[in-house]
Order: sequence, then C-alpha cells, then structure tokens
Amino acid sequence: MPRKPEIEYISLPACRKGEGKNAPVHLKKSFECLQRLANNALKAGPFSIARDKQFPHVAPSGDVHDFLSYAPYWWPEDTDDKNTKYVRKDGKRNPGLLKNKTHVKKPTKHYKDIGIVKDQQQLELFAENFMYLCLGYFFFETENYAAHAVELLQIFFLNETTRMNPNLNYAQLVRGSQNCTKMGRGEGVVSGRALCRIANMLSYLDNFYLYRPIDRYIKAWFNQYFQWLVESPVAKQAAQAKNNVHTWYIAHVVSTIRFLNPSSAELTRHIVGFFEKTLSEQIDMATGDQPSESIRAQPLHYLAFNMYAILYIAELAKSIELDMYPAKKEILHIAALYMIKVSKAKQKIDITEAARCVEIIWKRVCGNDCCKEFIDLCHNCEFAERISGPKNAACECWL
Repeated sequence: MPRKPEIEYISLPACRKGEGKNAPVHLKKSFECLQRLANNALKAGPFSIARDKQFPHVAPSGDVHDFLSYAPYWWPEDTDDKNTKYVRKDGKRNPGLLKNKTHVKKPTKHYKDIGIVKDQQQLELFAENFMYLCLGYFFFETENYAAHAVELLQIFFLNETTRMNPNLNYAQLVRGSQNCTKMGRGEGVVSGRALCRIANMLSYLDNFYLYRPIDRYIKAWFNQYFQWLVESPVAKQAAQAKNNVHTWYIAHVVSTIRFLNPSSAELTRHIVGFFEKTLSEQIDMATGDQPSESIRAQPLHYLAFNMYAILYIAELAKSIELDMYPAKKEILHIAALYMIKVSKAKQKIDITEAARCVEIIWKRVCGNDCCKEFIDLCHNCEFAERISGPKNAACECWL
C-alpha cells in the first residue's frame, strides 16, 4: 500500500499559477494525479479534534478543544494496574491494548484505546486535504477548491464548537503514575507537524474573496500558536532537544513566522541559526551520520525523518531568497550518502523511506550518480509500492 509522503515545504514563488491546465509533457501525469486528489478533497471533511471525545481520552485540562495524542513508544508495566508506570520501548509502538476487567476475573477482551484518540489523525487529514484544495485552486484556477478549503479552515480553527485550541500542551502525553504534571512532551511538535503544512498553504488563498474576511482570525490563531511555541514549557523542551524534535520545532517556528510576517528579521535569524549552528551539530561532517537518529531502533526511518525536516526549512528559506543549499551542499550530500549506506547494510529494510529526501538533495545540490542509482533502486525494490500512487506522483508538480 502506498505510504503518505512526508510534509514538504511547497514554494509559491517557484510554482506557476494555472500550470495544471497546460502542463508540460513530463509533468502531465503528476498534474492529473494532483487534480484527482483535489477532486477527492472536495468531498472530504469536515475535520475537527473536538468532536465525539469520550472520557478518559480527553486532554487532562478537560477541554475537548485541546489537542491530545499519546506517546507511541511507552508501555504500561502492569496492564492489570490502572495506576501503573509506563516504560519506553524504542521502535515498538504501543497498540494500546488494555484489559477490560469489568466482567471476568481473567479478561480476554482487548481494545485499542490509542485508536480512540483521533486528534492527530484529524489534523493530518485536514492538512492533507487542505493542501490538495489549495494547490488545486492555484494550479487549475478552480474556485470550488478554494471555497471548500475555506469551509474546512473555518471548522477546524474558528467554529466555537469544533475549533482546535492553539497549543500542543498534551501532545505525546506519557500516561502513567510517573507523569505528575499530566502535560505532554516536547516531542508533541512531531505529532502536530501538519500545522506546518497548513501554515505553508494559507498564502495560496490570499486573493480568494471568501478567505479575505477570515484572514485576520486565522492570523490571530497562528499568532497565539506562535506565542505558545516560544513561551510554553512544553515547547521549550522541543526547542532544547538535539534531534529531529528540535528540527521539527524550528519547522513550526519558521512556518508560523513566514505566514504571519514573511519579511521579519526573526525569520532570517531562526533559519540562519539552524543552518550555521545546529546542522553541523546534528550531522557528522566526516561520515554524514546523524548520531541522534542512527542510535534509534529504526535508524533509517529517523535519519530520513530528521532530513525531511531539514529540507522543509531549506525549501522555506529558498522561498524567501535565503538559499542555504549552496553553502550546505557538502554536508547534505554526505548525509544523503550515509542514508544510502545504511539502506544497503540491512536486509529487508524499507529503503523507500529515504527516497524522497535523497531525491530532493540530488536535485538541489549534487546530481550525484550514486543518489540517482538509489532513487531508481527504490522505485524497483520490493517496497516500491509504498512510493507509488497519486499522492507520491503529485509531488513532482512542485520540485
């Protein structure tokens, strides 16, 4: 089954309005896929994190409008004790199987309680469909796409009953008796990274007549969210992290500033600070390794996951004429080669997880045959189906 592509920054200045109606031959299939996705998105929604929530699967604040997700790698020590501690098992996702002890002494019934919490799913579905609607409006100049995008936007962010509060205070919450604060973790910016995609897409609606009346309210929401990013204790954990959590945190920050104030000196400061300081701390210049990611139970996944966030920031920077690629060409190239090396070192590993980020690096900075060979291998390996389908094909429309 095809895997959803990871979030990418899509640059408005790099795209040509109306191009989908007269696409060049080599992109014709990609634009056909994009139009199909936009048409499907017309029938999608509404989306909301606030609907149909049931105790105890509500944020500890008691507010259904607060985003909630559970830390995926944390497991109860004792499934028979509701006050048990939770312990971390890296790489092993907790399916949320808890015993229902209501009727029998030795229970056999299990239920997936993590699946009951659908906030992240709702956010990601909204962001994905919103993206296809905005791109459909831009590339095919069809107002129906923009109209539905605005409707979904109002429901998710503005409607008093269905809105999401502008914070991730309870994202990646660790359950159990050891969490005395009942707050989420800095890792929650990963659960909420689809907000970056939404902030990226909003400028595509700037000139649409139905969006203009709500623009200031959407900006107010993101302004409050930005304050949360810079002031909240939970967000500060992400800011101080050394791994992909920090990189996705910076993606949140620069996406939000780019939407609210694209000419801000603060935007430049965050981007330059990341590429001049943090990048060399994350990537070993001698080997291309990302030690904080390769130490994980699924090294290739996390090497690629951090790189997707790095490239998101780089593409955003390029859109404001702050091209970081020339100066960082060597370190990105060697990081790509290291991912390729890791993909070849293990049997039965899904190498396609790194395909798109290696492709972006190949197109932006190196043109290396080794990268091209890896991309071709991904499209012909046993996992090739995971980078097939219209969602993956549509990515060619903007790079």
